[in-house]
Amino acid sequence: MRIIAIPLVALAIFLIGAPPSANARTSATPPPTSPDFSCTGTVHAQAIGLWEHALRGYYGNQISSGLNKEGNVYVLYNTQEELQPFVEMTRRCKDRQQIAELVDALSPVFASLRPLPDAPGTRGWVCTGGSTCTPANHLLGKEVQLCSAQFLGLLGAVATDIVETIPTSQRTAAEKAFVVNAATAMATQVDNWLSPTYFKSVAARTRMTSADAKDGQSTYFFQDRDLWFMTILSDLAELHETGVKMEGAGRQAFQSLQTKHSQIAGIFNLFLTRITLFNTSGDQRAEIDRGYWRNYADSKYAAYNALTSPVSCHQNIFGVMQKTYRVKSKAAYVDSSIGWDLSHARRLVPALASFVRNRTNLTKVFDYSNPSFNPSKLQRAFANQIVDKVWNKDRQHPLFSNFWDGSNGWYRAGYSNGTDQCRPGQAPYSLAWSYPTGGYPQWGEFNETLRSLNLQIYRLLDGADTKKSTFVDKYYSRLQMPKTPDAAQEIWSLTFLSSLVGN
Repeated sequence: MRIIAIPLVALAIFLIGAPPSANARTSATPPPTSPDFSCTGTVHAQAIGLWEHALRGYYGNQISSGLNKEGNVYVLYNTQEELQPFVEMTRRCKDRQQIAELVDALSPVFASLRPLPDAPGTRGWVCTGGSTCTPANHLLGKEVQLCSAQFLGLLGAVATDIVETIPTSQRTAAEKAFVVNAATAMATQVDNWLSPTYFKSVAARTRMTSADAKDGQSTYFFQDRDLWFMTILSDLAELHETGVKMEGAGRQAFQSLQTKHSQIAGIFNLFLTRITLFNTSGDQRAEIDRGYWRNYADSKYAAYNALTSPVSCHQNIFGVMQKTYRVKSKAAYVDSSIGWDLSHARRLVPALASFVRNRTNLTKVFDYSNPSFNPSKLQRAFANQIVDKVWNKDRQHPLFSNFWDGSNGWYRAGYSNGTDQCRPGQAPYSLAWSYPTGGYPQWGEFNETLRSLNLQIYRLLDGADTKKSTFVDKYYSRLQMPKTPDAAQEIWSLTFLSSLVGN
């Protein structure tokens, strides 16, 4: 993400209170001296302050300059990843002023919709600039489907936030227009993506087992784009059932989607087939795509736990980044049960929340009524997985493994994404910061241990002693309030604080 310096917010995080209970399953409610995480408390005020005084203008600039002028669609990807927890906080706390400001900040994205090169009848976002889209990775001049789908997930979250929080008669003209524009963009683009070819892929993947994933191809996976398609459809169902009316292309696309209800059911059923449930401590925990990723390049060092990367990155005499393998991957470094990593699995948080809200609406609109589809149960099971397998079991210095099944080796060693870059990769526990910034603290609602870990991470950020500061500097530096203007740290502070409020 490109960082733009913005004025620093003079907000201090005051962390007080007794250490959390040592009971891993049934820790008590934090004592009265703990920080106030309610919608009228100090943490909520801190999050609002970050948004109002720093990041509201930052995102406006990212969209106007990065997306609309430069054509960098990765602005869409980053904006969803960074703003989703704040949007969900405004939903829980009914922050009408901030909802209106989100509408103001995000509405300019509709100006950059254009006919897609491969589907001129559909308007979407085309990548024409930025550093990631290159001729080498064939993204320049094309739609980057994941960026678009991920951002439509955010648009759907804001639109449903509006219809849930603000009565129709009290919505401003801008809010009414946003809801319709968002629904139209969601319906037209997802209808285009849900093609016969895509549904054929869904059917083929539903028949597969992890044993079928014998090479490093991603075609076997249940992917993040699949989960975003489901989330978009879920939010569309809610918007339809709350009376949102689309015209023209939006209405036609929505009607087309309703004719695909049996195939749409297949996407949700694929999701269920890729979830593995385990009984544990009287409850269940859940993994996703267990074993399917074992041969994938990003995961081939998942069981390699050395402190030094197996890959060395250096510039040659022509200034081109090159990589050499210090340690070749072998069977001992491959985790046979590997699935999603901790960072990408953050998409489960908004997806499952939408499914919980719209389980009935999905039946009404798309005729999906599988009795095995129980998103509330899955929220608890995924939260339990973090406690039982991903967390390091240290209550004073909590860390989280790189991979969802609990493996903690190197992630994406030598990753380039088709650019001229080379990255050594993510060392063990290097993705731990994805827990506080990925929306996962919201799952404290379903697991008291997570609630106590949220409180401890919050306390660690005060930097009151050297030992504490050293730990935070190594693993959670992105969450520290910066001493000089730094948009990145303020962004991740906002994601963490927003996730704590109202849970």
